[in-house]
Amino acid sequence: MKQIKLGPKGKQIRLLLLAMVTVGIGLAAFGGMKAEFGPFAVRFAFAWGWPGESRLVIPPLGEIQAHTHRWPVVLSATLERIDLPLLQHELLGVSASRAYLEGLLVKIRDYLYYFIAYLCLVGGVAGLLAGLLFGERRLAAQWRMAGVGVLLVLFIMGGVVVGYDQEAFKNPRYEGALEVAPWALGLIEEGLNRLPEFSLRLAEVAGRMNTVFAGVNTLSPLANVEGEVKVLHVSDIHNNPAAVEFIEKVIAGFGVDLVIDTGDLTDYGTALETELNRKINNLGVKYLFVPGNHDSAAVVARLRKYKNVIVMSKRIYETHGLTIAGWPDPAGTGTGSLMPGDDELKAEAENLRAYLATAGREIDLLAVHNRKLATPLSAGVPVVLYGHDHKMAITVENGTVFVNAGTTGAAGLRGVGNEKIPYSVALLRFARQDGRYHLVAVDSIQVFSLPGKFILERTMVNTPGTAGVEAGDER
Repeated sequence: MKQIKLGPKGKQIRLLLLAMVTVGIGLAAFGGMKAEFGPFAVRFAFAWGWPGESRLVIPPLGEIQAHTHRWPVVLSATLERIDLPLLQHELLGVSASRAYLEGLLVKIRDYLYYFIAYLCLVGGVAGLLAGLLFGERRLAAQWRMAGVGVLLVLFIMGGVVVGYDQEAFKNPRYEGALEVAPWALGLIEEGLNRLPEFSLRLAEVAGRMNTVFAGVNTLSPLANVEGEVKVLHVSDIHNNPAAVEFIEKVIAGFGVDLVIDTGDLTDYGTALETELNRKINNLGVKYLFVPGNHDSAAVVARLRKYKNVIVMSKRIYETHGLTIAGWPDPAGTGTGSLMPGDDELKAEAENLRAYLATAGREIDLLAVHNRKLATPLSAGVPVVLYGHDHKMAITVENGTVFVNAGTTGAAGLRGVGNEKIPYSVALLRFARQDGRYHLVAVDSIQVFSLPGKFILERTMVNTPGTAGVEAGDER
């Protein structure tokens, strides 16, 4: 058989491909560098991954992630050590916190330059190795291959830097222990002002990681933001007592002011089922409940006896500066079947639109169980909460933000053993502007098992008049 020989151009292409593979492997294997500045020790790391994102990792608390660029590169900064005595000593002498923070940021930026230089060195060594593997023995050829490796790294990092979006950190994703999620978001929002609290919480949580929810009550002051009203949206508990425990921890950890439940507390609508979740009566905050198709008149009657529960029945309520309309599912009022058909839901939706049209009041929020009751929607409703389909979602349509809390009870008995169905809630943050509260952010919170993986993702909502979701119309 005749052997095919590669020409000079073919050899160059083969050598370039080998260099690319070697550089890629080298960056993945050796793309980490430790940096120390002041009381902090941080490890910067390069990894391949899609979508491109930046991560702040704080063991054992968790990590904050943001989709900052389009290239398939994951850049992470892992906090490996804090010298607490040194940090406290430095903070005692700080009169201008912003200047101190800016000084830290300058040091971090300098180390990022060193990190890029280090990655170039790794790329150069990898290119040199590629040349040796290809059989290049000439010194000039080896230097060229080292240069190719450096250029490949500069090309990769240049692509990341050119398209880097710092605004992505306004919509962060948090993974870790539920107890420290309020602090984690506060770290991004307030920077240096959180450092003393951060030191204490790090020491506390590091020593008590045997329980995911340990010490959550000590964190509740960290969640309070002046002038903000936080509404916790829950739905579809379906007889799961663990859901109420989950709700209780979120209320304490995030400083929740009000809970709105969009229905399906039970499965079969018996008063006995309501007893499974009687701890709702002891949550310590007002609890607005919109009956779903699994909630009977007997369930509603039992809930009306709870001192903190208000069952919303085709009317408008005012609380915490918000004007809220609640419209129960036809089945929840005892006037329809357990699974209302499209015609029945359509007729009820028309009743809702007629009520809102004649009410003569602007509302801040509408709560229903089934989204079909709000389809189509009357004009001027800025926020709609719903559930029913067990799928967490945040969407925007014609200036209205629709929020589905998913299933706070992980689908109840139907979800037992299915780790793909998370416990989920949505935390809505309202801020006052022009004399009225407006939705500014939604935190979607999911726990895939109470002692296991926890995910928090923030979605910023645009200003009034241009309502939208900054991170995309649907998540």
